[in-house]
Amino acid sequence: MKESDLRRLAEQGNPQAIAQILKSLFAPYQIRVIVKRVADKHLKIQLEGFSTPDEAIAKQLLSPWQQLWEKTITETFTVEGIRFGEVAPDWEWTMIKGLLSPAERELSSDAFVVQAPPQKAALRDDDLTLKLRRILSPYLWSIKVTPSDRALVIKLTVIDERDRQEYAQIVWQALQNLPLEAVDKIYLNVYHRAQRCYLLKTCFPLHSQDPPAIEKSAKYRSLQPGTARALAIGGLLGLVLFLLPPSRFILDTFLTFLHEIGHAIAYWSFGYPAVPSFDFIFGGGITLALGRATIILLLLYGGLAYLAWYYRHNQSTLIFLGGLTSSQILLLLIGWDQALIIAMGHLFEIGAVFICLYFALGRYFCRGPGEQTLYSMLASFSFLQNSAFFGQLVTSETFRIAYRVGKGGLIDHDLVQLSQNLLPLSLPTLAGCFFLLSLFAPVLAFLTFRWESRWIQAFYRLCQPLP
Repeated sequence: MKESDLRRLAEQGNPQAIAQILKSLFAPYQIRVIVKRVADKHLKIQLEGFSTPDEAIAKQLLSPWQQLWEKTITETFTVEGIRFGEVAPDWEWTMIKGLLSPAERELSSDAFVVQAPPQKAALRDDDLTLKLRRILSPYLWSIKVTPSDRALVIKLTVIDERDRQEYAQIVWQALQNLPLEAVDKIYLNVYHRAQRCYLLKTCFPLHSQDPPAIEKSAKYRSLQPGTARALAIGGLLGLVLFLLPPSRFILDTFLTFLHEIGHAIAYWSFGYPAVPSFDFIFGGGITLALGRATIILLLLYGGLAYLAWYYRHNQSTLIFLGGLTSSQILLLLIGWDQALIIAMGHLFEIGAVFICLYFALGRYFCRGPGEQTLYSMLASFSFLQNSAFFGQLVTSETFRIAYRVGKGGLIDHDLVQLSQNLLPLSLPTLAGCFFLLSLFAPVLAFLTFRWESRWIQAFYRLCQPLP
């Protein structure tokens, strides 16, 4: 298509032609242009970049086109500046017919040909971003600053959830230490990385004597829209699959797999090479382990030593690694490593309830529409299966007799080995302890989700090489 025809279609409001014209205009600034028709007589122009597209540049480049569209069509245009990978724009403005003065409407249609190259805003956003990152580094926030007309648009991507006023006060206090005489207002957007939503969008004056006052928010997490429905559907599916013998047998394979993985991880943690597998003779699973290998312990301690060196500047992480290593050595010395290896199978099954329910509550690792329901279903089924198993061991003598038989009378089951050889507890008492753990797993998942803001930042700090 000829350039003149393309321009004529763009002036008439054709989305494809507009996209082609604007792509060439914004290409030097590494900005991707997407034009969508979101409603009748409403076009949306999305400007995407690795950093937030400069709003001043966008307005200067689009101004002549706005004047053309004002005279020729009745469309409403919404322009958004957004970073790659984000779901919400950092800034947005709308062009509506009737906003221009009569003098501006008489501007020649060739105006866009002779326009001067747009200039960056007076403030260097990269330098300002680096300075703010340095000041706010203890909070582990990702920061992006976009200068605007006598204002700054600041986007924080956070991992913790605190009072909304606290975010604004921290940013306001940090900006007091920077030379920003040309800035009057601050537009603050706080985006939560895990929740994938904005916690705060506000505007406040920079040079006021008092920090900004914002309505307080709850200090605990609440369920996102649709989560309660996904939990209910998943819980009901888990109950149905648990009650039907064929589906119960199939999904029990999932718990068997986790059970044997738990044994294998514990074996390797104490120096025993082990391979988890299914038992196709007696059912269930079995983890095949060899004798302790010194080379595995040396590799394990070497890995811990490397982590200690890597996190040598983070005292909290060093304390955690030291405690972990000391606990492992202590268990080896007193001979409790075998008890932990045997118990780890059922502990992993109980842990599956906690992990799946926590992921469902927070919509973690949920890319598709049904994955949250799937997590809820797995949590529900695992909870019912574990509770039924340990409950029968506590209440049914017949079930305990069958359980004591083991695998063909040759290999004892885990709780029998623990109660007879390693722990001073009877089988019903030990099963009762695991039953209580099974009941507590969903409660712990809910509390962990509810009070996530109180522990998530400490967890992220443990993962940082520098405190």
